[in-house]
Amino acid sequence: MKNQATTFLLIAAVVICLAAHDLCLANPKITRCRCVQVSSSFIHPKKFQHIDIFPQNSYCRKVEIIITLKNNAQICVNPQAVWVKRVINILTERK
Repeated sequence: MKNQATTFLLIAAVVICLAAHDLCLANPKITRCRCVQVSSSFIHPKKFQHIDIFPQNSYCRKVEIIITLKNNAQICVNPQAVWVKRVINILTERK
């Protein structure tokens, strides 16, 4: 009986450790900024497929905006560019 209880506790401890390890490594890709280089060049909204806005976090201390074009190319744009601010304002007003 003691051996079964010990075995059960050992297996439970291993399972808990593995679960905790997976939680710590839930998304290892996001450990730095996504955008290495940003563009301020105008991109016509007709070419947009969608826009992703990533706020500041512990890994990246700047706001990042990634535009995915209809040809699936992804472009990081400067959030301080005037045209980007206008597009974001228009999109938020629609919602």
